[in-house]
Amino acid sequence: MLELGGRRWVLQMSPLPAFAARFQDEGHHPVALMGTVLSLLLAWFTWLLATGRERAVALARDMTAELRATRDDLESTLNAIPDLLFEVGLDGCIYHYRSARSEALAVPPEMFLGRLLRDVVPPEAAAGCHAALEAAHRTGYSAGHQYRLELQGATHWFELSIARKESATPGDEPRFITLSRDITERKQAEARTHQLAYFDALTGLPNRRMLLDRMEHALRSAQQTAQVGAVLYIDLDNFKQINDARGHTLGDTLLMQVAQRLTQQLRPGDTVARLGGDEFVVLAHNVATDMEAAGRQALLVAEEIRTALEAPYTIDTHLYSTTGSIGITLFPKRGEGVEDLLREADTAMYRAKDLDRNRIRFYEAAMQADVQERLALEQDLKKAHALGQLAAFVQSQVDASGTVVGGELLMRWEHPVRGNVPPGRFIPIAEASGLILRMGDWMIQQACETLARLQVAGRELSLSVNVSERQFRQDDFVERVRHMLAHTGAHPANLILEVTESLLIEDLDDTIARMTEIVGLGVRFSIDDFGTGYSSLAYLKRLPLYELKIDKSFVEDTPDDPSDTAIVQSIISVASHLNLRVVAEGVETRAQADFLVASQCDCLQGYLFGRPEPLAVWLGRLTSPQ
Repeated sequence: MLELGGRRWVLQMSPLPAFAARFQDEGHHPVALMGTVLSLLLAWFTWLLATGRERAVALARDMTAELRATRDDLESTLNAIPDLLFEVGLDGCIYHYRSARSEALAVPPEMFLGRLLRDVVPPEAAAGCHAALEAAHRTGYSAGHQYRLELQGATHWFELSIARKESATPGDEPRFITLSRDITERKQAEARTHQLAYFDALTGLPNRRMLLDRMEHALRSAQQTAQVGAVLYIDLDNFKQINDARGHTLGDTLLMQVAQRLTQQLRPGDTVARLGGDEFVVLAHNVATDMEAAGRQALLVAEEIRTALEAPYTIDTHLYSTTGSIGITLFPKRGEGVEDLLREADTAMYRAKDLDRNRIRFYEAAMQADVQERLALEQDLKKAHALGQLAAFVQSQVDASGTVVGGELLMRWEHPVRGNVPPGRFIPIAEASGLILRMGDWMIQQACETLARLQVAGRELSLSVNVSERQFRQDDFVERVRHMLAHTGAHPANLILEVTESLLIEDLDDTIARMTEIVGLGVRFSIDDFGTGYSSLAYLKRLPLYELKIDKSFVEDTPDDPSDTAIVQSIISVASHLNLRVVAEGVETRAQADFLVASQCDCLQGYLFGRPEPLAVWLGRLTSPQ
């Protein structure tokens, strides 16, 4: 019985008599089995015909669902790509566009379709894009081309990756899939990294690394073109005093103004760099075709810079002054690299500083030897105190009658190999290296101990000690002097501290306050080498002074030179009206002494009355029984 076509069918089968007669002797089981198999095959075939449509529909439904899932997954993947995706032709025509970041564009996406690249990007960017398309057409792939666009008032950078799309139909026009990635943040990060690596954070000028790169290029160019260039090394004079006195904020502002002035002095193609602190370098290209002419031209450039730096700087409505010491070296020279040139210019700059600053000096070979000698001298000086090579000497000071009333302590250095090293040679090195602080304290200690021994012997004499500006500016200088006086028991009034007029150039109010504090201890102050530095009558009435020392350069030509004679008499007269004692240095002849005594000079000092002698010898002579 079968269900077919909506009806029930009953099949009955019986063998024919002939069939039954034929097989009755062979058994009916195989026949029945065959009939069953045939019946099942017929039934299965009939079922296939009946259910084919439903299975086809189900298969189509499954395939559709699978295709839809694949499509959705592809769509999701494409939407996750942040890049701008184009399909373009070799001529740059845009056939398709999509991106999840359409809002980054200045125009709607549909505005791209059917247009050429040169119509939607600037000419420079379009040329690069077409070059990348040509490369992809030849090799199948192109990557790395970058271009810039101005979008919504901001600069954006993009990077192209282009792949050739294989056509299903031979002979079709080639198509390309183009990914345009926004790399603006990367470009900005690269710019920041480059700025930090090659430029000074404070002034924005090239730093040492950038300078060396440009010097390498300039040196190669000079060697190839036979042009002479120049390196100018600039160091601000007295910047540290301004920075320390007024603070780093003001100091930074001053450095920025210096950078602006230097930049304004540059010729096209030249470089100004800041090496750090208050040091700047100007690299001048193609100054001239020979060394002599280049030297003259470099000197003119340096003079313009020096003049520009001299003008006062306005910071917070106040005026500040600083100058620049400038060292110059020319290039190319045989076998010299950029580090050699920088060292030469630096050496020349220090020579300018040694010549009283605000000067310009060229590098010479002898300068390098001088620098090496200076370094060796500094190393020896560091060991001199511990090895007992430093000694205190005294030069007597006498009154009008020739009686010793005091003396000036002077430091001497006897080196086992160098011999007697002049103070004019080692004192500047001690000041520059900071050794003067320890040496200066030792000299004041020697003076206090000597005064105490003189007091015990009943001799009330005064002793003068030179105090450097660096020593005077120490925060604990007043306390150090107080401690040494208390420890030795010396009478403060017999200790005279000599300072130079250069101490008065920076921060006069602070100087007066510190001097007043020390005078409060009973110590007295003297202006050394008066008339040779920052001479001003205005500060004489403000400073708590006891004494003026007339520099020996004015004394040596008296009384024969009318000018020096007038200067000496004027100093004595001014000091008299201000109730200041006057000491004349460098008295070597009786005529000089007679003139000074006749001019009412209080005290005389010089070879006429005695050369500097060891402190112990001087003290022994004055304290021994007469």
